Amino acid sequence: MKKIIPTLFVFLLLANASLRSETILLKSGEKWEGVILAQDKDSLTIKLGDGSTKSVPKSAIRKISFAKKSEPSPQKNETQISEKEKKLKEERELAEKQKLEETILKAKESQEKKREEDLTLARRHYLEGSLGVGRGDSQSELRPFFQTIQIAGLLFSSNGQAEIQTTPYITKNRSATARLFYAWNRFTVEVRGTEAKGNLEIAGIQTLAFGSGGSSSSTSDRSTNVLFGNGDTRFQKFSSRVGFSPYPHPVFDLQILGGLERIWTKSNQEVDSIGGITATGQNPNRISYRNTTSSQKGYSIGIGFEWKFLERFSLNGQILHLDMQGPSSFRSNEFRTDSTSYRYSQDGLDYQWKSTGTEVNVKFTTKVYENLSLFLEGSNMTLNNKIQSGSITESDGGGNSNPSQIILSFYGPKILIPMLYDSKTSLSYVQFGTNYRFNF
Repeated sequence: MKKIIPTLFVFLLLANASLRSETILLKSGEKWEGVILAQDKDSLTIKLGDGSTKSVPKSAIRKISFAKKSEPSPQKNETQISEKEKKLKEERELAEKQKLEETILKAKESQEKKREEDLTLARRHYLEGSLGVGRGDSQSELRPFFQTIQIAGLLFSSNGQAEIQTTPYITKNRSATARLFYAWNRFTVEVRGTEAKGNLEIAGIQTLAFGSGGSSSSTSDRSTNVLFGNGDTRFQKFSSRVGFSPYPHPVFDLQILGGLERIWTKSNQEVDSIGGITATGQNPNRISYRNTTSSQKGYSIGIGFEWKFLERFSLNGQILHLDMQGPSSFRSNEFRTDSTSYRYSQDGLDYQWKSTGTEVNVKFTTKVYENLSLFLEGSNMTLNNKIQSGSITESDGGGNSNPSQIILSFYGPKILIPMLYDSKTSLSYVQFGTNYRFNF
């Protein structure tokens, strides 16, 4: 046991030799630095820094200081590792950023290249002529308005007439449209004219009121006539429009449109009214030749589109807002027979209108051979008319007007039936036709 303990002590000293450095301070003031190799009860042996070995009695030793060898600081190592990782992370982030920038740049270059190709394919320079024929319907603003005047005349005067026609205001028609369309890259110019003609059969009832003399001795009589007759209508529309494509595309092109619009309408009617002779001898039979004319002008704004698909097909469309105004005129030349002779009277309406509405055109086209194509087009235009000003004129018996009609001319219709001031002008059709294109 006594041998084991010194041996274990020596082993521990040797094991810690690489970790410890001892300083021995002698009572004489001398200082030794080295590694303790061995010791016993009375002395110890130390190996000095120069490699020499010395033994010293423990009684001569004042103090022994033990100190660890300096080792690399773990914090310093961790700092070095952290800085290295940080540097690697920055390098990775920089590489990823550069890769992302390269990807974005390539995508941008690819997009610009594709856009250049699209612009090349979207380039156009051609003149196209079109002609289409078809059927539809139309309405002018004065036909319902004329009936308003008739009812007002009956209510405001002892002499007057009122008509209730069963003839629809909307007239079926046959239409034709000629069109020139010039396109130069982003810009387009379109000129088109449409004419629609129709016939109508007139039917209804006419109520007549006859009166004469002062209030104390006046006599009055009434008669109801049967109306029948015929007429024809003509509707003409001319448009000139320009378009601009903000973002040209070879497949789908969207345009901003604006232009000038003109409309002319005209109708002629021959109306016969037949009834029995009244008790006072009044002959209500008469024949009237009536015609209405209207001229409106204004502007249009809207959008247009063209969608090309399957190489040979395309779908075109326009959605427009119309703002127009203009005069209209109605003339009725009436011949009637009383107890003595034939009489002639003339009535007229002259009014100014303000009209706003919409027009929608849709056109489906298919290519037949080279620059020749066929199309099917549908169009609908509706204008709401607001009366602005006007007057009613009457000439009876060589210009001797009834004074009671003066108030009627200015105030009657507006007081009686103001809702009929809001009339309509409309034109719609479906046409089939052909296009021919001249490319430049």
